[in-house]
Amino acid sequence: MNASLAAMLAVGTGVVVIAVAVAVVLLALIIALSLRGRQIRGATQRDLTRHDLDEAHERAGRAERDRDIAEEQARQPDDEP
Repeated sequence: MNASLAAMLAVGTGVVVIAVAVAVVLLALIIALSLRGRQIRGATQRDLTRHDLDEAHERAGRAERDRDIAEEQARQPDDEP
């Protein structure tokens, strides 16, 4: 009976060790995927921010050109009789 008890304990211990190992691997996988998702979302957010910044620069350039044109037109004398 000692031999069968030892065998059952060994098998039970092996099952517990395997179950814990699987749990650790799954936990590591979940953490890695979560971090990867954050990394992708961060990259997407940086791209959107960069795009918004480019649009702001374009609007600022157009505003400067419009201002220069308005100043130039204001300096020209009116040709009204």
